[in-house]
Formats: sequence, C-alpha cells, structure tokens
Amino acid sequence: MRTERIPVKIFRNDREACRAVARRIAALTRACAAEGRPLVVGLATGHTPINVYRELIRLHQAEGLDLSGLITF
Repeated sequence: MRTERIPVKIFRNDREACRAVARRIAALTRACAAEGRPLVVGLATGHTPINVYRELIRLHQAEGLDLSGLITF
C-alpha cells in the first residue's frame, strides 16, 4: 500500500497562517499577471477566511497588489 504525503505547514497562530495564505495568493496573482492570464480562486465563506481577505486588502492598499486579474467563485 502506498501512502500519500501532503505538504503541511504549521504556524504559531491564525494571524501568521492568514498572512502566509494571502502572500501565496498575491504571488500567484502576480505570476499569472506576468504571463498575461488570470488566476481563478475559489473563495471560502464564513468567519475563518476573513483575516486572509483582510490581508489581501492590506497588500492591495499598501503594496499596490493588482487584483484585477483575479477571478473568484
């Protein structure tokens, strides 16, 4: 029997995890924009992802992250 190994990252707290997720989305958005294609992202609902979305907003406002090529569902 073969066991799958899924990469796991452990963070000290929710805030650190949310920042890492937002930075990953930002990096993917920038990479896709450089290639001239959109990034399609499925956004979760509820309370859990709110801080990820707040960090994306902060990146947009503070660093000029262009989210115009982001397609969400």
